[in-house]
Amino acid sequence: MRLTPEELEKVRAEFFISGQSVADWARANHCRQELVYAVLSGRSKATRGESHRIAVKLGLKANRSNVAPVGAEDVM
Repeated sequence: MRLTPEELEKVRAEFFISGQSVADWARANHCRQELVYAVLSGRSKATRGESHRIAVKLGLKANRSNVAPVGAEDVM
């Protein structure tokens, strides 16, 4: 699932309305500022790693941490 320009614009607008800077948000959430900007601009697809975690924290992606890893099988 791709991040749509509309979703990204909504999050950027929330930063504008709240008056919180992206840099402050990045520091408060222990994220690299340049990656937050990359996600918000659409330069990063946020498919894995820190950029994915940033997208989850920003509400752009659902937190799917309770889903079994790919290839995991039920053992009975």
